[in-house]
Amino acid sequence: MSKMFKKTRIIKVNHKPREVEDLVALDTKIDLNVNGRLLGKFYLSPYNLEDFTLGYLLDEKYIKSQEDVSRIEFNSESIQVFLKDFKNVKDDDLACYDGWFHRDHAIPLVKSDLKVEKENILQAYDHLIEKAEVWSKTGGTHVAALVDEEHFILREDVSRHVAVDKVIGAGLKECIDFSDSFLVCSGRIPPDRVVKLANVGIPIMVTKAAPTVEGLKMGEEAGITLVGFLRNGRFNIYTHSHRIIV
Repeated sequence: MSKMFKKTRIIKVNHKPREVEDLVALDTKIDLNVNGRLLGKFYLSPYNLEDFTLGYLLDEKYIKSQEDVSRIEFNSESIQVFLKDFKNVKDDDLACYDGWFHRDHAIPLVKSDLKVEKENILQAYDHLIEKAEVWSKTGGTHVAALVDEEHFILREDVSRHVAVDKVIGAGLKECIDFSDSFLVCSGRIPPDRVVKLANVGIPIMVTKAAPTVEGLKMGEEAGITLVGFLRNGRFNIYTHSHRIIV
């Protein structure tokens, strides 16, 4: 846990200013390289990096399964991935951004018979908050959890996109059937987050925050049920409401 945040001295102002010790979430800048080529630069939390790598490669459609990865090497400034086949990726598909990037490609239609009851959604979000250790100590991370009948896999990161990458990577390692699971998370519902779910086949996304118009368009197009503004026992269903039993 100590590797997830750092102690720092701050001035806390209430009625009077006073110096106290506070905890701040750790973040760092890491290059992601695949077969010797730079794929992107990311600001993220420097833990669960294998989960991030596998999840990002899967939900951005660079790999189809864990078997496509020969090996992964980590150091303080970069991740080196060696794929069995990387020749199909064009130079135009590669990007270098201080954050997250998305490649344009056709959005798959998510096909799933999953239905989730209202109470299970509320319980999953309560569990998310209970298990978010770094967020509870620092308030500086986003949280995402992958939920099915047997699993509740949670990951945290300073980036809301990377939190989703990490939990998808963890689900891949656990051989989760993504089509029979749902994602509960913090943060907004923008299109670049929804497309990650579409690419792996997760049919439901639940968050306390709001959607964007383009996020809703993406969810409608991809067949994903989007649930937002979850608080105090209520929530809004924006797209494909047939999966939520109320």
